[in-house]
Amino acid sequence: MEIADTFDRFLSLPGERAYNQYLDEKNLKIFRRMLYVFELIFLISVIVIIDQSESLNPGIILALINLIIISISLIFYKKLFRLDNIRKYVFAFILLQFVMFISINIFTPEDPEDIADKSDNTENVIKDSANSKDSLDIKEETDISKNSESTVTKKKPHNSGDLQIDVGKSDDDSFIQYMLFVAIMILIFKFSRTEIIQIFASVIGISIFGIIILNTGVSLNSGVPNLLIALMFFVIAIASERKRKKNFLEQYDVYYAKNHENLRMKKELNYAREIQLSMLPKNDAVIGDIEISAVSLPASEVGGDYFDYFKVSEHEIGFFICDVSGHGVASGLLLSGLRSCMHLILEDNTHPKVVIEKLNRMIRKTQSRKMFVTAVFAIIDTEKNKCMLYNAGHLPPYKISDESKEIYKIKKHGIALGAMNSVENTDDKNEVVFDFKKGDKLILYTDGVNEAMNSSKAEYGLENLEIYLNNNPGMKANELLNGIVADVRKFTNNSVQRDDLTILIIQRN
Repeated sequence: MEIADTFDRFLSLPGERAYNQYLDEKNLKIFRRMLYVFELIFLISVIVIIDQSESLNPGIILALINLIIISISLIFYKKLFRLDNIRKYVFAFILLQFVMFISINIFTPEDPEDIADKSDNTENVIKDSANSKDSLDIKEETDISKNSESTVTKKKPHNSGDLQIDVGKSDDDSFIQYMLFVAIMILIFKFSRTEIIQIFASVIGISIFGIIILNTGVSLNSGVPNLLIALMFFVIAIASERKRKKNFLEQYDVYYAKNHENLRMKKELNYAREIQLSMLPKNDAVIGDIEISAVSLPASEVGGDYFDYFKVSEHEIGFFICDVSGHGVASGLLLSGLRSCMHLILEDNTHPKVVIEKLNRMIRKTQSRKMFVTAVFAIIDTEKNKCMLYNAGHLPPYKISDESKEIYKIKKHGIALGAMNSVENTDDKNEVVFDFKKGDKLILYTDGVNEAMNSSKAEYGLENLEIYLNNNPGMKANELLNGIVADVRKFTNNSVQRDDLTILIIQRN
């Protein structure tokens, strides 16, 4: 069983669900290949039937319909088939092909020459039989000939354009032959024991119903052996499934016992991540004439990025973004403290420099690992058309002017929070005030954007970010946000995300 290297993903599920997911993953891969095989089979079948028949007949129509169904399934494979529905579709597909094979066989006219050859061969056999029995009298020969002729009715050759349905023949083993096909499909695909029995019962039911309705017999020479082989394959499929499930659950128990503590910790971290993400405000919001679009994508279970926004007064709105050094549980705990502290500070004072100073004091007093935090706090005053911003060692924000479509990099910044006992109390050079008029945009982000790497270890960098902003200055906030994220992912070619990525875009309408 080739699951040892990737077994960890099953351990978060109960044993039975893990086994079912394992089956579904296998079937999802196998089913696509089988669709290609059946598409080729029915394409050849259509060509052969058309070549043998000079006019349209039900067999050709059925083959074409099935070919179209398979082709559509391949075109929309990813949209139609998922882990949660693949076995249902495979179950239905096998039964559909079983019915289709039989129907095409029944409704495809036989070649007139083949019918004539069958009749001539039957007559020759009867004559040879009669001549070989010299001990029988003439009356007995006549009776034998009559009985033989009553069993087989000679069919006259017909025009190729006439419809002939091959039913009521004592040697038609279509149902039995294709039952063998179903048995092989069950061996190829991965089903549970119950599903194997259900498929077997469905095929038996369809076969019995078809034999009764179409008055089709079963040949002792070929039908019975095929039936026995099909039954043998069904038994093998059930035995294989039992062994497969036993092996899977044994490995599951072994891995679960070895990784029990890791699994418990992973669950706790996932729970911590859910709590942390729940602390973030809504990604999209409108406060007065300010439109906000944001996203935060942690690289691990618990991230080190945080953003928030606050309605300070009727005409003032505050914005905060920060990045704790490193990421993980320690960063997440510090962020929780920062968030709580921020809300308490804003009740007394909203001046960016004062807020930053108090946050720095909290970090220095509450942690001994000397962790530091880069942050930006800004207040937008819609009455004065101004933005007052303080950068504590964070990456430079960008402002896009709606009037000129120019991009401004706000370079001034102070030291990171937690790096010193206090921020610069007397020097106001790190506090920036600039115009923020209707249509203007402010872009805040963390280093998960510029430090995103591709497979060659090359970074996205601020240069690529500036190029994108310069090429799309007129975009709305949410469009610009989605565009930046898409551009970063395009650059990294979906490589593993190494750092938390957070973007906060503010637009004044």
